[in-house]
Amino acid sequence: MKVLHVVGSRSGFFRISQVFRALRAAGAERQVIVYSGHREDLVPHDMFLDELGLPSPDHVLGVSTGSSTIRTGRSLIALESIVLRESPDWIFAVGDVDSALAAALVARKNGIPLAHLEAGLRHGHGVEEAEINRVLTDQLSDALYVAEPETRDHLVGEGIDPDRIHFVGNTAADTALRLRSEASSLDLPSSMGLEEGTYIVALLTQTDSFPGVVSMEDFLSALDGVAFEAGRPTVLVVDAPAAASVKREHLEDLLEPITVVHAPSYVELLALVDGAGLVVTNACEVLDSATVLGVPCIAIGDFVLGRTGSLEPGRHLSADELAHLPDLAIRTLSESSTPRIPERWDGNSAPRIAQITMAHRLAAVA
Repeated sequence: MKVLHVVGSRSGFFRISQVFRALRAAGAERQVIVYSGHREDLVPHDMFLDELGLPSPDHVLGVSTGSSTIRTGRSLIALESIVLRESPDWIFAVGDVDSALAAALVARKNGIPLAHLEAGLRHGHGVEEAEINRVLTDQLSDALYVAEPETRDHLVGEGIDPDRIHFVGNTAADTALRLRSEASSLDLPSSMGLEEGTYIVALLTQTDSFPGVVSMEDFLSALDGVAFEAGRPTVLVVDAPAAASVKREHLEDLLEPITVVHAPSYVELLALVDGAGLVVTNACEVLDSATVLGVPCIAIGDFVLGRTGSLEPGRHLSADELAHLPDLAIRTLSESSTPRIPERWDGNSAPRIAQITMAHRLAAVA
């Protein structure tokens, strides 16, 4: 069996990592990775992908610029030639990026079964680009893999056959659990003088693809308030786009009360998250990693709408509510209860997907 994975963002690699491994273990003879962005997005791509246990993408499309319509169209053209040449038995699309919708259209028009990871999420912004991608990709998918049982209800309510929907758990959580021991061996928090469970980790992904976009200035101002009022060490993880934003907007003064960590590897980030007392982020893969490790989280921005199963009640702030972050952080840190681990976030989501995928293939052959 040959599987073609279409990935449109760095976050997508976290979600296919364990699926790739599980499909290989289940007998998939060949797996092809197509990345719709630019190769420099993955720099240092060897370290990033090596940590995830993934090979470099077989095809890099370089179509991540322009409007959503342009990106979708360019992805369609590039993907169809690859699909016709590779002739896969399955196409896997990840999330709500434009390349996921392009993969769905190419799969349907060429009669190839499509699997959708992270299916069923709905933000409620019907005219927003990512929401359109979600709805249409789900409608065109043959196997819809959902991370939370609540998302199944969205799909059934939209008329999708329940037999196509599979509640498997969260594949990004699988990745976090697999790499937890490796992250722990780094002893990174201790080397930074941080006591386990006492510090705060914050990360803001700079993107305009979410509704309710959070500005870097507002985020850092709120984070300064957290550092002062909570009296806890606060660690800000800064990737290249975030660092550029700080420099462009002259926000360096807002970093003074915060410890800044520049571009850690995923395993290093996981080590910081696992030892934290609180994580504040708008990055899905970081939120999912913290959740499965039992670390309290505050989700920032409207991207989390629809993720009701994994988010603790009252732990979400929209872009215009950031002034409340210090109070919410203090309240969250003072709570002694251990966060609930969502159902089936047990490290076995990817094997479930592999089993279903192989069963579909056997049924088709029969």
